Amino acid sequence: MFFKKALKKILLVLGYEVSRKSLLSPVSEPPNKYDDELNYWIGRYNAEGHIFENRHYQKIMLGMAQEQNDIFLKDKVVVDFGCGPRGSLVWTKVPKLRIGVDVLIDKYFDCFDHEMVNDDYIYVKSTEKRIPIPTEFVDVIYTMNSMDHTDNFEIMLHELLRILKIGGEFIGSFNMNEPATPCEPQTLTFELMEKTLFPKLHIEHRLVAFNGNYLQPQIGTYDLFFDSGHEKPSEKDKCILWVRGKKI
Repeated sequence: MFFKKALKKILLVLGYEVSRKSLLSPVSEPPNKYDDELNYWIGRYNAEGHIFENRHYQKIMLGMAQEQNDIFLKDKVVVDFGCGPRGSLVWTKVPKLRIGVDVLIDKYFDCFDHEMVNDDYIYVKSTEKRIPIPTEFVDVIYTMNSMDHTDNFEIMLHELLRILKIGGEFIGSFNMNEPATPCEPQTLTFELMEKTLFPKLHIEHRLVAFNGNYLQPQIGTYDLFFDSGHEKPSEKDKCILWVRGKKI
């Protein structure tokens, strides 16, 4: 009883209340970027029956890397930046160390700790300017639809490249040419990538596809990367970019 009361107080301080059905519900307040993100995950958690499905990450993250299996991650230090609370790296057991990095890690643990403590890897809270990981510590960095959420794209890109070893793998998925929103304040363009990211990498591949969910609700966001029969977007279209490269 004491634990339940304490948890309810924590959630109320954070701006959330617990209903009688134990669903987490956002309190109506002026929206901001962090509240919007937390509300999204609370919605997913409730919709998925108080669990987080994460089996789909294996297909997507192998697809981003254009790999058939996870052997390329064996004995590596692997980071997922902008990981959220869903357990994006649970699918791979071969890395030496798995680290999820997100600016909202503390808020996620306040709401979903019983899910996240069972993910069997390390979670690290970053700020909008720094990632508390040593320089050139990481072998492989993943980032999936997170860089447009940052306050300053170039500052956070610099941090990702700082913690990545020379020759380390950068594997990213970026939502391109989308208008800025309060939750996603960055509009990412190919011109921006040519100026900032691409010169820092020996590019192994650059793949583009339309966001399937924008075309038809029943199509998954990344499905068109796995279907060669669809039209390819131009660099001016709203689309998704997958990049893999080694840090120079």
